[in-house]
Amino acid sequence: MRRWGYRHVITPLVENMDVLDLGLGVDQRRRLFKFTDARGDIVALVGERTVPVARLVAGKLRGVPLPLRLCYAGPVVSTDEARFHHRRETYQVGAELVGASGAVADAEVIALAARCLEATGIRRYQIDVGHAEFFHGIMDAVRLPEDAKSAVRAALAARDFVALEALLEGTPLKSAEHELLLRFPALRGGPEILEAAGGLVRNRRSEAALSELARVRELLGAHGIGDVVILDLGAIRDFDYYTGVTFEGYGPDFGRPVAQGGRYDGLLARFGRPAPATGFVVQLDLVSEMLTRATRPPALPRLEAAVAWTGAGLDTALRLGSTLRLFGMRAVVDTEARGPAQARTWWRAVGAANLVHCRGDAQVAWTADGQRTRTLPPEQVAARLAGGAA
Repeated sequence: MRRWGYRHVITPLVENMDVLDLGLGVDQRRRLFKFTDARGDIVALVGERTVPVARLVAGKLRGVPLPLRLCYAGPVVSTDEARFHHRRETYQVGAELVGASGAVADAEVIALAARCLEATGIRRYQIDVGHAEFFHGIMDAVRLPEDAKSAVRAALAARDFVALEALLEGTPLKSAEHELLLRFPALRGGPEILEAAGGLVRNRRSEAALSELARVRELLGAHGIGDVVILDLGAIRDFDYYTGVTFEGYGPDFGRPVAQGGRYDGLLARFGRPAPATGFVVQLDLVSEMLTRATRPPALPRLEAAVAWTGAGLDTALRLGSTLRLFGMRAVVDTEARGPAQARTWWRAVGAANLVHCRGDAQVAWTADGQRTRTLPPEQVAARLAGGAA
């Protein structure tokens, strides 16, 4: 995220309920752990980090010009165990692009989310991209009572097609509108789905959403991730919150999204600084669970050097370890003196690529994987390791 120009911010785990009431819906507030502080104010553990970031942008960062690119990491908590897959707490990293509207900003955030999934070690993944306005346009067009709309939405969200059919039979919808809602969940696929969906809708709101999706998909191809993008117009997400393009990231053989996000242009206005915004979160707990199921879990970062010592070599070992770290290498210095045979055993246990055994100031013994041991001055060993020499 930092390589993409996003600045790391730290937001609190505990927020005043007055703040959270501004940014969260009724269902979201219901899932919070609430308690009273020493002054009698009602506070809560945050269930997501976007609202605290919005408060930060509208408060302490109010004088900073937009757009702002911010990222964060931290735990979130929910009373609903099912929300985080049989746990009440999860650890999220996320990014928010505040103050930028349009397809270019939407595509940037989706592409960043994809690269973040790759950075976790996921090599096969899929990004499902939809648009909240497409469904809103359909609901406006069918002109059902609000209670009927809520019931239809709930059935679509659960993909309960039997319940959906029963609901639609009890409504005065025309046959074309009836067929559209039944076909709505199947509007999923590649760019061809945009043309198919365009032939089904006759309202400007949905048509504008399809036009935006077409442009976003084009830009995602320019970002180099077009081959992992699936257009999913039939997904029902939290549309009271999202106002435009939405997306979810899935790993192989894992039925829950490990990343999700989208555009939420209405949130910042609630905190007194109206601005468009889009962002996403990655659920690191789910990523970890998914990676442990993989046939070949990703290898952990390997130590470049294990620095052992004996006798008068401790000072040399400490200086050499510091030098290697200054070059950006991962180096561990032993905490006890060892002879050559013991040092090799420790090296294998640590799993480093190189063993450097310090016996004094002038010369050290350097052994690399598959190489013979060489005796060199410590500064030469440091230079060769830093330069990638073997």
